[in-house]
Amino acid sequence: MQYLTSFAPLPAPLVQELAELSELVFSPPAIDHHWRLGRMPEVSIFYARNEGGLIAFKTGYAIAESKYYSWLGAVHPDFRRRGIARQLTGMQHAWLVARGYCAVETSSRAENRIMAHLNLTTGFVMQGTKVEPHGLQVLWSKRLA
Repeated sequence: MQYLTSFAPLPAPLVQELAELSELVFSPPAIDHHWRLGRMPEVSIFYARNEGGLIAFKTGYAIAESKYYSWLGAVHPDFRRRGIARQLTGMQHAWLVARGYCAVETSSRAENRIMAHLNLTTGFVMQGTKVEPHGLQVLWSKRLA
């Protein structure tokens, strides 16, 4: 397995692979990958591949000069529970610290206990909730070193 990083402008084949994995993992799959990853500032993708292709990713973008939004992440169902999401989160946060970001925010579906556990064990605190078309979202934030 290889852990890699890509920054804007992103290669179109990588964005397509990301969209395909995202559609496999999320329901409903109506996510604006191409728009967000092509237009938001300081876009990053931290990802893992094996000989079969993309198996996991963690994306994000700047939402303020010192604040970053960890937007979307997924691990292929066949590769879960191996620490891949934790590794990608660590890579993203180390990069954010090196770039001078002071905080990172994210959100997850309220029923996603795996994401809640990852967020709590990587230093996030719950800030509240919001209602989205696909359901209730939990809002998380973390101060960076």
